[in-house]
Amino acid sequence: MEEGCDVYRRDLFLDGLLVLTSSEHGGHDPATEFRRHLEVLGASWLHVRSDKGLLHRLPPGPYMYIDKALKPVYRLYDDVQGSFLTALKPRLTWHDTVPYSQLRAAGTSYDCLSVAVPARFPGSVQSCAPRLRVVVKDLYRMKGLKTSLNNRAYYDFSEPADSTAAVISSLARDGAHILGMTKLSSMIAREEPLDAVDFHTAFNPRGDGYQSPAGSSSGSAAAVAAYDWVDCGIGSDTSGSGRRPALANGVWQFRPSHDRVDLRGMVVTYAQFDTPCIFARELRHLKTALRSWIPESGGGQTHADQRMPADVPSYEIVYPLDYLPVPNQEQMALIDSFLSDAASHLPATVRKISIRETWKSSHPVGTPDDVDEYLRDVVTRTYYYAFYHSSDEFRNKYAQAHDGRPPYVIPFVQRRWAKGAAVTAAQHQEATDRLKEYKEWLLRTVFYQGGQNEKEKQKQVLVLLPIGNVVPNYRDTPSPSPEEQSALDELFLPPILGAPDIAVPIGDVPYQSRITGQTEHLPVVVNFVAAPGRDWELIAAVEKIMALSARPTVVRTGKRMFEAS
Repeated sequence: MEEGCDVYRRDLFLDGLLVLTSSEHGGHDPATEFRRHLEVLGASWLHVRSDKGLLHRLPPGPYMYIDKALKPVYRLYDDVQGSFLTALKPRLTWHDTVPYSQLRAAGTSYDCLSVAVPARFPGSVQSCAPRLRVVVKDLYRMKGLKTSLNNRAYYDFSEPADSTAAVISSLARDGAHILGMTKLSSMIAREEPLDAVDFHTAFNPRGDGYQSPAGSSSGSAAAVAAYDWVDCGIGSDTSGSGRRPALANGVWQFRPSHDRVDLRGMVVTYAQFDTPCIFARELRHLKTALRSWIPESGGGQTHADQRMPADVPSYEIVYPLDYLPVPNQEQMALIDSFLSDAASHLPATVRKISIRETWKSSHPVGTPDDVDEYLRDVVTRTYYYAFYHSSDEFRNKYAQAHDGRPPYVIPFVQRRWAKGAAVTAAQHQEATDRLKEYKEWLLRTVFYQGGQNEKEKQKQVLVLLPIGNVVPNYRDTPSPSPEEQSALDELFLPPILGAPDIAVPIGDVPYQSRITGQTEHLPVVVNFVAAPGRDWELIAAVEKIMALSARPTVVRTGKRMFEAS
């Protein structure tokens, strides 16, 4: 019981022991067997009680026996990184009809919340799966709670939700313990620390501790990177909102195929791109959480020592010259090393392509041969248009309740709203059609979907992408968010395709910190993208690479992801 549990302590919980026994033990007194053992451990009393059915309904402990009743025990941790907007009161059992409620407890450190954390035991008597400790980005509706989107006006305007978001409900049903709601970029846009007005941005624990956590799922990623008592963070990704924090905070991230995960109860900005995502320090925890959303099939069972069956497609890794190599040479050396391991151990061929050059020779009939020209204004006329109109109800109702005054949003959101508002419905439809044609071209060109020969169709294609060039991004330095974005940007490739991707921690690079005056290290995380619907096959491929190349699948909390070499 004690091993690996940060809640149970022998000196606190073994003064006495209440043992519930089945009424079918046939008269045998179990206390006779282990009373002496308990005395050696320091127990001073033992009470044996017949079960009467309680044992089948009671989740694993520890409990305290007070006033003839069992009380569950939780440990309070301080949110010293400022990742949480609110902590939640623990719930002993899961049920959709039971609302969540806030835990109004301050931490022992200044300006931080206290978070109640359960023991590390299975989620139910019938289940051997670990009961994950999960934090949730505050754009998912939680029954009984208001939603903030990290914006005071939105929080004041919102009402307690009458149901819980589908992806969170499924995690809780499978035994996850929801610890609390985490910070995000205001209004699900992009917000660097110096842009924050209503709520302070979470602190990234990596490096010197004063690097930006990136957005918009910053709080969830930072909590996973900082706290051993958090197993998974639930975020969202539209155009990098999950992948950028995975890189900045140095954690695993998985973004599932579109249309495979239920978005009910999630505040959306662009439904065509919006997708829940999972952060974790351990690949196995990422998989446990994903099983609550997408059933695992054959591809997820690959092990390092298995030979690939004849009917499994061969692998091909696409190396896009539009995005690789990155300027940081040390980062690029880590990416090249990972690519070499992947090509050797899957095994896979590597196909280097340029999207721009390939488009010139194979673009659809009636389109210009310059893909940048073809995609001009597509992001503004699709994504920004939807981003603006997704807030119509909020803006209108807020103005009605406040004598016509608009709600406050940070300047970046104001500018993005203005761009989206200037787009007409006809322009939005025309750009949506262009985006669809570009997606279909990418599927044919990258993943051989439609029109290629049978041998090519059998290949399992993985696209290797950087998430960004790794450079210091201090939280006390202005870091302007992009005013114009191209659909050709690498962060837009997975959402345009509707494809799953996984962010894989592979190492770190040194830098001279102006905060500490010493050499510190920034995480390097690489992104792998598979064809739509190949979620578990993607994870299986990464597991194989990591196992056969002896790469770690677990990162540490704190300054560095891995032990210093």
